[in-house]
Amino acid sequence: MPTVDKGIADIIKANNGRYADDPRVYRIVEYDNAYGGVSYGLEYRVTENRYCESEYVRNPRVYWQAK
Repeated sequence: MPTVDKGIADIIKANNGRYADDPRVYRIVEYDNAYGGVSYGLEYRVTENRYCESEYVRNPRVYWQAK
């Protein structure tokens, strides 16, 4: 479950889930992290729904999703 910053998340979103030669991202989840910041988690088809509410992932919301 990779976590990236907003800059990388925006590049992946603009490229319809693609970044370099990495596998295609299925969903980007934006969430409030345990340290008071905002993070972006990448989900692939095999890791779908991994970013659920927990002590480290607070208020998860879909930032982008493949159609």
